[in-house]
Amino acid sequence: GLSVKGAANISQLLNVIHTLQVLDMSHNPISDDGMAVISEALKHNTSLTELRVDRCGLSVKGAANISQLLNVIHTLQVLDMSHNPISDDGMAVISEALKHNTSLTELRVVECGISVKGAISISEVIMGNSSLEELNMRRNEIGDDGISAIAGALGNSKISVLNVGRCGITLTGARALAAALSSNR
Repeated sequence: GLSVKGAANISQLLNVIHTLQVLDMSHNPISDDGMAVISEALKHNTSLTELRVDRCGLSVKGAANISQLLNVIHTLQVLDMSHNPISDDGMAVISEALKHNTSLTELRVVECGISVKGAISISEVIMGNSSLEELNMRRNEIGDDGISAIAGALGNSKISVLNVGRCGITLTGARALAAALSSNR
């Protein structure tokens, strides 16, 4: 797989190719340092619509680099950060950037170590973001409190696809989600 050094080489190309639409770095151990150089190079891109960094070894620091991109790339529609241990703190920095983003339509944060605190961050995004349509956060232990926070935000959202499979949700959380969905017709 592509390493930090490889990411640095890719970033040199990105510094001259400003029209790249899709960048898929998935399954490469670029880590936070590699994401930092890629992010810096992408800040000059004017047409990126998809960024996929699934299983890249990113933590909170990598999430912070991506959040900076969300503030400057106004064409990004799909962000896949799945299978990176960004935790609640990483979700908080991404969420903060998404509160002001008007282009992202799909967010994937599958198995990212997100709990109730991260779900609350996402719920705040859902309430205030006018573009987010798809949220896939399966395999995060958000539980009933997390899904209740998300369910409470759905009424004011454009979310049409929500994947919360294997999130530790019980009947209590399912009832909260069902109530939100039935009032959001």
